[in-house]
Amino acid sequence: MNLTLIRYFMAVAETGSFTRGAERANVTQPTLSAGIKRLEESLDAILFDRGRAAQLTPAGARFLPRARLLLQEWTAARRELRQDSRPVRLRLRLGYIPGLPLQRLTALLGSFTAAHPDIAMEVLEAPAATLAKRLDMGRIDGAVLPLDDGDDHALPLFRQRYLLAVPQSHALAHRSSARISDLQDQPFAIRPQAEIMPAAEKLFDTLNVRPRIIGRAESDAGLLALVEAGIGIAILPHWLPGDTVATLTLPELRDTHRIGLVRGREDNAALQQFRDFAAGHDWDAAARRTVIGH
Repeated sequence: MNLTLIRYFMAVAETGSFTRGAERANVTQPTLSAGIKRLEESLDAILFDRGRAAQLTPAGARFLPRARLLLQEWTAARRELRQDSRPVRLRLRLGYIPGLPLQRLTALLGSFTAAHPDIAMEVLEAPAATLAKRLDMGRIDGAVLPLDDGDDHALPLFRQRYLLAVPQSHALAHRSSARISDLQDQPFAIRPQAEIMPAAEKLFDTLNVRPRIIGRAESDAGLLALVEAGIGIAILPHWLPGDTVATLTLPELRDTHRIGLVRGREDNAALQQFRDFAAGHDWDAAARRTVIGH
């Protein structure tokens, strides 16, 4: 049983409100609601009547004393085990690749830290190859990376798509989509380490299309700034461009990446708690909010 979800249930049950429950649990309301839904699915029972101010259903009322007992037993067990030893603060070393929706990710990390003050978190932003090597060496406990089809033990978090971003004054700005051939001789800015680049370069070679490379940036935010300034065009993650540039789909470039949490070689209690917490995070709701990315 996921104790984080039990805490979400207790917060709503004791406050009588999803809004106040989220405040007590130090998470956003969408995250709390998603967690309650996961708990209900695992119990195969509806715990709250959403139409009646988060009132407990009969099943929820029966579950309440058991949930309270579970948390009490967990608290008592931790206190008993620590009575004869000095408390040891858990450590979580977490890596993540550049080019992720950073404010969404840090919101998750901040909520987790607030909910788990006993866990000391260390974070590292680095290319995927560097993080994979550190995972193999046991130098980090987990990493947020693009997932391969064989990553059955990873936790998928969200799917990242890509769009073509052009200045508002560009000839393509009035269109909803573009073909790769439209990029011939266009001033093009790239982030060489971006996960989309191998697929894009392969497509350019296959179709014999040669954009004119006018700039290289270390971050997607740097690429966006070049587009905003009217210097060139760029391929960017779907979550990053705002109203300052025009965006178009590239139907020929269908490459997307599943982004997920990959664990290291050894089991780690702190990572498992983070995994449980991240599993209840509502990324879709976060995606609907305005985000300024990395």
